[in-house]
Amino acid sequence: MGYDCIIVLANEMDAYGNLNHDSLSRLNQSVKSYFLNPSSYLITCGWNYRKDTSLCIGNVMRDYAIKLGIPSDKIITELNSRDTVGDAFFTKQNVLITRGWKNLLVVTSDYHVKRTSIVFKFIYGSGYTIGVIGSDSQKDNNIFSEMKSLKSFKKTFRDLNSGDDCKIYERMLEKHPFYNGDVYPRIHITLKN
Repeated sequence: MGYDCIIVLANEMDAYGNLNHDSLSRLNQSVKSYFLNPSSYLITCGWNYRKDTSLCIGNVMRDYAIKLGIPSDKIITELNSRDTVGDAFFTKQNVLITRGWKNLLVVTSDYHVKRTSIVFKFIYGSGYTIGVIGSDSQKDNNIFSEMKSLKSFKKTFRDLNSGDDCKIYERMLEKHPFYNGDVYPRIHITLKN
């Protein structure tokens, strides 16, 4: 099956824009997937999360993908996302809905596949075909962290219907600390659905 797009989730980078092992591994896997499906687009995600640089990790990932041979006009960056929930929500709102795309492949680290799949399928809803694959990681003991994050995700969105963009966005602005203004400034967008 061909994918309309391949969404690569960022991990971390240093102040100079050097990507860590997990970000590079995810990106390399995404590039391999792209060359198996060259009609697709690559979407890089991630904001300017470091206080010691003005670089957005989504842009750093884009630039690295270009160096690996992906044409710049086949790469889209989504710079609003601050975590996996944001990766799913903002790629859906700002890219896939506007382009009418329904088939996507998400690339993350091996330890993050289960949570990524649950989050993306919940936020995107039943009208999309979503594949999730994992690249090799160097992180140890991520199972506890992943379970804790998944539990928090389920608690935050527990009474909402999958794919309900308005309610999911309201809940993000109300309860999600990365988007409600508690930790970082709120993000306001006009919903496409």
